[in-house]
Amino acid sequence: MQQEAKRSAAVHTLASRPEFADVIARIRKLAPEIGARALSAEKAKRVPQETMDALRDANVFRLMQPKRFGGYEYGPAELAQVGFELGRACGSTGWCSTLAVCFGWMTAFFPLEAQQEVWDDTNNLLAVSYIPTPKVEVVDGGIRITGSWPWASGVDSATWLILSAAIPNKDGPPTVAWCLVPVKDVVVDHNSWNVAGLRGTGSKTVHITERVFVPKHRILPLGAIFTGKIPGLDVPDNGQARFGYPTFGPTALVAPIVGMAQGAIDAFTETARDAKRMARPGVFEKVAEQPLIQSLIGRSAAHIEAARTLMVTSLRDGQDIVLAGGTPDIELRVRIRRNHGFASRTSADVVNEIFNKSGAAAADEKNSVQRFWRDANIAATHASIDWDTLSALYGTQQLGLQPQGIF
Repeated sequence: MQQEAKRSAAVHTLASRPEFADVIARIRKLAPEIGARALSAEKAKRVPQETMDALRDANVFRLMQPKRFGGYEYGPAELAQVGFELGRACGSTGWCSTLAVCFGWMTAFFPLEAQQEVWDDTNNLLAVSYIPTPKVEVVDGGIRITGSWPWASGVDSATWLILSAAIPNKDGPPTVAWCLVPVKDVVVDHNSWNVAGLRGTGSKTVHITERVFVPKHRILPLGAIFTGKIPGLDVPDNGQARFGYPTFGPTALVAPIVGMAQGAIDAFTETARDAKRMARPGVFEKVAEQPLIQSLIGRSAAHIEAARTLMVTSLRDGQDIVLAGGTPDIELRVRIRRNHGFASRTSADVVNEIFNKSGAAAADEKNSVQRFWRDANIAATHASIDWDTLSALYGTQQLGLQPQGIF
């Protein structure tokens, strides 16, 4: 009876899939309260439960969830827009929530049996750590793993984890694979996340000290993910599996960073409206009337709008091809990845300039400009969205050479 109730709930949710504009409207309505909790998120080293509950109640996490489990099956272009709005409210919330949506999509890559286990409760959330453990024993029906996995963003709100493992191979080097593991089987090290930015993400280390069994259907080789030969493609009516992870996955990292930059612009503009600054001894002028500040706001807004538009447009181009049953060609895939890198670097540049013109008052922990500044700069260091690497990737392809990298 319980399983039937869950299936009925899933069908009902799919039948009432909202228009995407309504999803964005829900997030914007929640944005003020999400932003108001940003400092407490930092201090708690996790996204507040109230925020996660509010986003769950708004069905935000169903955005890319497979439809057979109650999901809306929107695509990466919509993910980018959701990440932007969430990051604009709070960097840490944007990071964890956008990743949670992304990880829900990634379940579509696994065999149906694994998907059914994860979505036993269609409200479940996932966290991921990609650093593979070498402590793997091959046994009948699967593997047993132990080890430690760092940087599991949002693990405090998750029910399942995707952990990476290096599986021994008698005929060659280990096979790196993703393994689905229940959070109940790990120990979360709550003292392991002490960082300069994205403090509220709670990207903590998880440990397995007593060997945990992972059955074969919950193991997905990394090679399958990068070649696109995933078992999820064999699952009927599983369209989300057709979006290639190397091309579209990094969207979940970049979109909230662009939102963080917009959040910094928003906060700076709001403060500048009524602020005064000493122009010369004894003379104070309105900040809003200074051409330098006016130009900074206009220039910064244009840069972020350009970065966001480039990213969403190229994602939409790729998404339309996938939805039509095709596969994006190499040029489009590296263009999507180039735009990921451009958006990340542009956002970091914008928050740096905003912070540098914010004055000493911006250093206060209650000032959201400094938080967006720290969060965006730390997030932009992620290796998979490095601008230098991704601009060279695109240039290589344009020169008629074979690009090497993640695309």
